[in-house]
Amino acid sequence: MICPRCKMTLTIKNIEGEDIEVCHSCNGMWIHKRQLNNLLKESGGDVEKSSIDDNPHEDKYPIIKCRECKDTTMKKINFLDYSNIIFDYCPSCGGFWLDKNELANMHEYIKIVEEGSHDVKNISVYNMLVKLSEIAYSIFH
Repeated sequence: MICPRCKMTLTIKNIEGEDIEVCHSCNGMWIHKRQLNNLLKESGGDVEKSSIDDNPHEDKYPIIKCRECKDTTMKKINFLDYSNIIFDYCPSCGGFWLDKNELANMHEYIKIVEEGSHDVKNISVYNMLVKLSEIAYSIFH
């Protein structure tokens, strides 16, 4: 298969137990539907579904066509809404294109969020923060 970013040939590499198609030129990777959840299992949730929205997002990389669905333009989505990690998603096949370092950035973001949740000792304060988060989400979504 061909890299949608730089048009070089992708090769299969086993990453964290998943066979992922990677580009050794631009360091991007093609992630099939459900593979991202498997790669980010430490999140304990469905990061794929949680990241998909209809809001416009921009990043430094140009928009690309899906590697699988040749005529489908991939959407820019924000990993878990507030991370500022913007990556590409195909609404047709459910695949993802991750550019250089985006997978590592996702792991780091989950780690930071997880560490922050352990810092909250008072459950009523935690519940208040959850409620504020829900309110902010409803306002800005």
